[in-house]
Amino acid sequence: MTKYGLFGDNLKDPMQTWGGGAELFRYGGSVKTGTRIGYGNGFKSRAKITASQYEEILRQFSGKEVPVGTSINNPPTGSVGEWVKANINKSGLMSYIGAILVHEGFAVKPKRGWIRFV
Repeated sequence: MTKYGLFGDNLKDPMQTWGGGAELFRYGGSVKTGTRIGYGNGFKSRAKITASQYEEILRQFSGKEVPVGTSINNPPTGSVGEWVKANINKSGLMSYIGAILVHEGFAVKPKRGWIRFV
């Protein structure tokens, strides 16, 4: 991990969002302890997802394979993104949350646009 002043603590090196395009983000913490996410131009946009919010996601979708739902405005019905937008964060943030869940081994990408919770 490298020192990055966004949240005054260590953030992991930049990584790709769920879609794997050019956009990168950084995060500190973990699913177990909660994360602080830096994204956008210069990683200046910020979001926080608590450990209890990750626990809710994992409890809701444990063992399921569903659409990830990265659309900010219109995530698919039944997707994790739809659920997160309704229950945790109106901005959605699934491009980051999904990537973090896969990075930390809580989920896999079985096919394009889908997430399977392990």
